[in-house]
Amino acid sequence: MCWWLIVLNLIPVNSFWSLVATLIAPAWMASVCGSARFAKVFPHEAWFTRLIFLVWSSVVIASWYCLPVLLPWLLLLAVGTWTVIFCCDLRGQRAARGTPPGRLWILAGVRALADRDYYLRNFERYGPVFKMSQYGAPTICVLGQERIEKLIKGHSGFLGPSTLPISNSVEGTFLRYMPKVTHAFYGKLFRRAMSMSFEPSQVRQVDRICESHLASLAEHESSPYPELQSLARRSLNHLLLGLGAETPEGQRFDELARGFAKAGIGRSLVHRDRQAFAELRRILAEKVEMDAADIARDADAADGTSVLVRLRQLDPAMPDRVCLDNLIVMHRIATGNVSSLLVWLLYRWATEDTIVSEIRAEPSDTRESLLALFLAETLRTSQSEYLYRRVVKEFDFEGYRYPSGWLVRGCVWESHSTTDAIDDPARFQLRRGDADYDRRHFIPLGVGSHACNGGGVNELICLAFLKQLLCAADVRVTCAEPLQRQMRHWSHWQPNYAMRVNCGGIA
Repeated sequence: MCWWLIVLNLIPVNSFWSLVATLIAPAWMASVCGSARFAKVFPHEAWFTRLIFLVWSSVVIASWYCLPVLLPWLLLLAVGTWTVIFCCDLRGQRAARGTPPGRLWILAGVRALADRDYYLRNFERYGPVFKMSQYGAPTICVLGQERIEKLIKGHSGFLGPSTLPISNSVEGTFLRYMPKVTHAFYGKLFRRAMSMSFEPSQVRQVDRICESHLASLAEHESSPYPELQSLARRSLNHLLLGLGAETPEGQRFDELARGFAKAGIGRSLVHRDRQAFAELRRILAEKVEMDAADIARDADAADGTSVLVRLRQLDPAMPDRVCLDNLIVMHRIATGNVSSLLVWLLYRWATEDTIVSEIRAEPSDTRESLLALFLAETLRTSQSEYLYRRVVKEFDFEGYRYPSGWLVRGCVWESHSTTDAIDDPARFQLRRGDADYDRRHFIPLGVGSHACNGGGVNELICLAFLKQLLCAADVRVTCAEPLQRQMRHWSHWQPNYAMRVNCGGIA
């Protein structure tokens, strides 16, 4: 007789305690994913969890009354699920000797998803370094910009990227995950192409894009998310790729990009997404050849070139398929990140009345510098949240062991909020001091050779957006709280997806 049949025969099927045991483990999991706090951040997931628990409870109780022979199987399933979770927790604990304090509990990590202050409270409890479990992945969390930079730069040979699955579909892998030798070439190439200044004509085009989309928001109260996603995507089409909305190839690329944006970066591409990826690549390859031919006929056509064309100007053998694939994924990720930052800028602009009045009262020739400070403060307090690395070779740092295979999370938002290098760091305010955004305590775009190369592009779009907000008579938002995010530890917090905005009149 099989061992599980022996176990089943030992279970008293008519026991009330069998019923309790069958319900208690699912109830504990439901208390995490169906709690009121969790429901505020993840309403759909919490509702689904509660529904599953209700169905499970109904089946268990019905089995206890009407079909007691089924109850041991349900108990075995519940105990088996709990055992798997317990074994994962135990395996992590057994490998945790000499590591920082903290608990490697999977459900605690799931609970942390709905709690923005989770890391701050654990730093208060354990100190500037603690460990946790993120969906079963042991993770060491680190507080303090100087400590984070010292850890990452001083142990670069022991740390590798925390690779997202979408990179598997990129020729030569995505830029930030490339091996050192490959990254030495492509990283320098992209850094040079993206750091070159943009022409006034390109800036004016981004201004027009921002003006058009803000005018749409001024017509009536509506959700800002679709318009700001379109604004970010069209601006990136123009700056990165040189694609205009009025051209057939620009329209086709934008249509494909809207669909490709639904491809989650946390999983490998499915067949439909791979087909879209291939067509996006073909459009870019044809675009760069057409632009190169135009420049060959007319040298003045080189003015206002996109990042795509700059790659050819920097190296006649480029852009190859590695460059094209990377540009497509950069465009995909940047569209999400820039549009998310635009939502935060809109939210801050609508809720920081005193600061907005201060900016409006400034002479016109100094307003742009204040808008840059407004952008930096929004990055510091809202958008910049973390840096991830994976330990590829065990090492020790500040008296703790960092085991191979573990993740390291540099907690940037928490570091920005607790630094003693500036006054009242948790408060949003225009900071005009020379050292207020010093790299020692302000790292919105990462550190080291794998830091983001798109800071200039991001700043250009966001400043154009803020300049257009200056022209709005009144900006109001409603339903912006509670903050929400996706169910990933590396996702960004955002104003609530139900947020509505009315920009009043646009001058």
